[in-house]
Order: sequence, then structure tokens, then C-alpha cells
Amino acid sequence: MAAIVAGGIRIAYRREGRGAQLVLLHGAYEDSRAWSDEFDRLTASVELIAWDAPGCGGSDDVPADWTDRDWADAAASFLTALGLTSPCVAGFSMGSVVALLLARDHPDVVGGLVLVGAYAGWGGSLDPEALAHRMDAARFTIDHPVEEWADDFLDSVFAPGSAPERRARARALLDDWRPATTAALLEVMTLDLRPALPSIRTPTLIVRGAQDRRGPRAAALDLVAALPDARLVEIPNAGHDCTGPELDAVLISAAHGGRPKSSGR
Repeated sequence: MAAIVAGGIRIAYRREGRGAQLVLLHGAYEDSRAWSDEFDRLTASVELIAWDAPGCGGSDDVPADWTDRDWADAAASFLTALGLTSPCVAGFSMGSVVALLLARDHPDVVGGLVLVGAYAGWGGSLDPEALAHRMDAARFTIDHPVEEWADDFLDSVFAPGSAPERRARARALLDDWRPATTAALLEVMTLDLRPALPSIRTPTLIVRGAQDRRGPRAAALDLVAALPDARLVEIPNAGHDCTGPELDAVLISAAHGGRPKSSGR
């Protein structure tokens, strides 16, 4: 993989295709390899750029005492270093939080947002009981071998009937995850970004799998209501991970500046 220095750290990335630019920010417990299917399917239509987030894959560890501002600055520096001009940025789960931070702090570098399995931070999208449970589950992964928590986690991410090869890839990526990255991410993931949402005027698509067990539908609707220029797209029979032809169409359209029809607000 190629790499650049952004935000003072080495960030590895993959870049392929031609045409409108689409930046992909992966979720927790994975790296840019999670987008392998998208690279296989979409690079004939768009140019894809997927980073290994700090602390993931081939990138450097998350620096000590990083804040949400540092995450936003690193993402902005990454786009600038690659010479990207207001690209569409798609973030999945954890990546949706980073994308919101990027648009909050550096709106001029982002042309549009696609937030898949999105959160306004866990603190902004989960009720107190669900937040405490999510925090406990995350802390458990720091101190226990992956074999003790992988199946439960993957069951919460993938809907029944999801492609087994995609789940198998996600399981393989768990073996390469760094527990220290989970610890570094907890403060960022537990943010409540709701107060910042009305100031984020970037055109945004909130994409949710109708069978998502990790992100409440009410939280997706709240995001749409709070963001000044947002629409909801729901993908039937999909879980938190809702990749496939329906998401492909959304990503290609968004990369080219299009707005697919809303499926509920």
C-alpha cells in the first residue's frame, strides 16, 4: 500500500480507479481491506481512496492524548496531501463519526457525505443503557482474546443471509486489530455530536440497513432531522454492514454529486 504523512503520522491507503473521487473511511475492528468488494466493483465508475485509519492496518498507532479535533485534522490533512478537491466522503460506523468530525471542523475540504450505519457519536445516538452496554462490550475486547467476542460482534454487524465471504473477511480482520486502538477510540466514539450537527451544511446521505442491530432507526432519523441538508436511504434486508448493489448505487451517485431518492425522513 501507498502511504503519506498526515496529521504528523504515517497513514497507509489504497487508491484505484478513475473519475469522480470517493473517499472511504472504514469502521472499527477493520481497515481499508474491508472495502475490497467495493474496489472490485466500483473502480470502473469512480476513483476510490480508502485509508487505514490511525491505529489500523498499515498506519501508525494513534498518538497519545489525541482528541476529536486531532482526528478531524488528520482526515483533512490526508485529503489535502493527496490533492483531493472537495471529494465525497463515505464513512461506515466509526468512519461515520470521523466523517462528521471532518465536516464539522473542515467543511471546505468535503464535497458531500455518505454516512453508513451512522452515529452522532455513541453518546448522541444511543440511550444511556445502550451506551453503557456498548462501552462494556468495547472494553471487553481490549482485555480478552478475539475468540471470546468475535461471533457476538459479527452477529450484531451482519444480518442473517449476509454473504458468508464478507463475514469471513471481517472475521479475519479482527485478528489484525490492535486493542490499543480501541482504547484510543473510546473517547471519540462516546462523543455526543448533536450540538454540532446544525452547523454541518455538507450535503449528506444517511444510509441504514433495515435490519441494523447496532444503530437504532430513531438515531438515523434524528441525524436527518438535525443536519441541514440530509436524506435517509434505507436498504431492505441489510444489517449494520449493508454493502452490495444498493449501496454501490448510492456511492456512485453521491460521488458524482447526485442525490438518490429518500426512503423516509
